[in-house]
Amino acid sequence: GSCLNAAGAVEMDAMIMDGSNLAFGSVAAIQSVRHPVAVARQVMEHTPHCMLVGPGADSFARERGIPFAAREELVSKHAIEEYEHFTKFPQAVQGLYHARNCSNHHDTVGAVALDVKSNLAAATSTGGITQKKVGRVGDSPLVGSGAYADDDLGAVSCTGHGESIMKVLLAREVLAQREASPCSDLNAACWKALQKMQDKTGGAGGAIAVDKSGALGHAFTTQRMAWASVEPSARPGHYRLCGGIDPDVLAFEEDIQL
Repeated sequence: GSCLNAAGAVEMDAMIMDGSNLAFGSVAAIQSVRHPVAVARQVMEHTPHCMLVGPGADSFARERGIPFAAREELVSKHAIEEYEHFTKFPQAVQGLYHARNCSNHHDTVGAVALDVKSNLAAATSTGGITQKKVGRVGDSPLVGSGAYADDDLGAVSCTGHGESIMKVLLAREVLAQREASPCSDLNAACWKALQKMQDKTGGAGGAIAVDKSGALGHAFTTQRMAWASVEPSARPGHYRLCGGIDPDVLAFEEDIQL
């Protein structure tokens, strides 16, 4: 599902980045596609461009045979309730991101990955924030803000108040924090970047990260953020799957065989 803009319509943003060569593709204000990040990948792999927006992104998606969906398939009951509850964009930002007692769900989805060749990748996809102006673009499709990947540094995907994230280039800031303190873990780098954003802009958010050694990190300054990770376990052929949603609480941990 996706949230609704001020006109009650769906506009989605997404990006994907390849850390091996810094190639990336993104789309903004795209409508009616099932998977905006799939269109972003097509932009990266099949055009000389980095970003397509609005009707141009929709037209390109049709050219590439990306599956489309009807509005009712993209809009959930929760999204309609949120649209009716928050009548103005600033009210939605305060209620969804800045209020410390907020327990609302958000629709941003992010991923970071390390492959067997030690290449890194990052991707982020979102419907934005309820009651945003028509044509508003957030951080998710912007390189260095919503996501960033560089095999020499790491891969990061972010979520939160887009206008705040854009002001500090949050994804790149996480990696800058790691560069400044190479011995620190990625959790600390994520936390320091988010604290810098909160101090300078008042905005809240979250980040997930992985580096070329396979080290993982995440942090968030919102009340909650759903996250999950999978990494090799001590048993050959087995992997550790874990995740959570509340601060400092591991909701589940399993040993799985793929």
